Amino acid sequence: MPTSYQQRAANRFPFAAQTSSTVYYMTATRESEALSDREIEVLKHVAEGLSNKEIAWTLDISAHTVARHVTNIMRKLDAANRAQAATMALRSGLLAYE
Repeated sequence: MPTSYQQRAANRFPFAAQTSSTVYYMTATRESEALSDREIEVLKHVAEGLSNKEIAWTLDISAHTVARHVTNIMRKLDAANRAQAATMALRSGLLAYE
C-alpha cells in the first residue's frame, strides 16, 4: 500500500514525459507547482547525495541559490527534508534510477 507522501506525489504529478535518459519532468496539476528545469537538475544532484556546496560547484551557481532551489523543491513536493524529496521524486518517477 502506498504511503501518504507517495499518494501526494502521484496526485501532484500525474503525467510524465521523458526529457533525458535519466531525468523525467512531470506536469503538476497546477502550473505554479511544476518544478522548473533547474529545480529538477538540482533535485537529481540531491538524490545523488551531493551537498549544496557540491551542487553549486557542479552547476556553477552559488550555494545560496542551490539552497533556494532546494527550499522550493521541498515546498512544491510537500517534503519535510531533502531525503524525503529525493525519495518522493524517485518513487513517483520524477527522477529515474540510472
